[in-house]
Amino acid sequence: MAFERKTMESIVQGMVDWSRGVSSKITDFSIGSRSRTMMEAVAKELEEYYDKTWRAMRNAIGQGIYSAFGFPKLPALYSTGTVTFGRATPADTNYLIPVGTLVKTQATSSKAPISYRTTVDAIMATGAKSVNVPVICLTPGLDGNTEAQTITDFVSKPTGIDTVFNGSALTNGKEEETGDEQKNRFKKFIASLSRGTLQSIEYGATIVQLTDATGLATERVVDCQAFEDLPARKGEVDCYIWNGVGTASPELFADIQKTLTGYYENGKPVYGYKSAGIQINLFSVTTKPVSIRLTITFNKGVTLESLQSDIEREIRDYFSGVKQGEILIQTELETRIKLLSGIYDVKLDLSVDGGKSWSDTNPTAGKTEKLVPQFPVIYREPGV
Repeated sequence: MAFERKTMESIVQGMVDWSRGVSSKITDFSIGSRSRTMMEAVAKELEEYYDKTWRAMRNAIGQGIYSAFGFPKLPALYSTGTVTFGRATPADTNYLIPVGTLVKTQATSSKAPISYRTTVDAIMATGAKSVNVPVICLTPGLDGNTEAQTITDFVSKPTGIDTVFNGSALTNGKEEETGDEQKNRFKKFIASLSRGTLQSIEYGATIVQLTDATGLATERVVDCQAFEDLPARKGEVDCYIWNGVGTASPELFADIQKTLTGYYENGKPVYGYKSAGIQINLFSVTTKPVSIRLTITFNKGVTLESLQSDIEREIRDYFSGVKQGEILIQTELETRIKLLSGIYDVKLDLSVDGGKSWSDTNPTAGKTEKLVPQFPVIYREPGV
């Protein structure tokens, strides 16, 4: 028997029908009556119980299938980039900046400092005043993403160095694979079991990820859509790659090409995912930013601070499930947020022009575009 997720209204109606069948002493079940109010109080708690049970069952069933196939979620990505070490005067000798040198952002009222370490030995050469050095964040996920000119402090200052800063923003940190991303990748995995098909090529691309020298994941393929134009270009397949944050790196493209084509490891063949003679052309997905504005009515005693992380998790999960070229169904996202415990009502507005105009219509991505949410989300109180 299938699990039935009941609403407060259906639960109350069941209580009313049962009460009328077993007793003739209670006759007033109208809205606002004492008997109905008592029933509604119980029904509200039961509705929440059904909702939590449904969510737990959905998660348990999905995770059980993934466990059976040995298909865990992909880990969070560590943000990487480059910082510039500098001196006030030209170096009078070669100064070593050893691998593992720690630098950090400044603390703010709302965020603790985030630390980064250099990944190679670097030399400030005699006569030089600056040198660029690659770094990786010590904290995985979105916390490692930071704007330009924000990494300005030392945890341990190297000899002969006066300053440090990041000339460009670090933006490639990403949270652990979401449930919808895992589900999408699993579908591709099942379809890839017969190799040489478009589905096989798509899945083969999604298993690729880059790691640094210590094995930390720094970039991966979140989604791939493959297309072929048989009348015009026989024997060619175009793959559009989405790495979850922006433009895919040349290093990621090289690993994708290697994985799809096949290679030898320790003298043994590792078979690829494409057919022999097929040419694979790799491109980065074009992103289409979507700004989000939420007008939320909370239940009594519930605050935005207590639910904000859950709300934004639902937004990220939903967007991750919207594939390239698909329409974002505004009401589906609105419903996902409204189903969170503690929210009474939600009004969702979206903008695809940077907030110049807002609408409740469904934005559409082009064939090789990906809709991506823009943060921070704008929150408004009802009536504003």
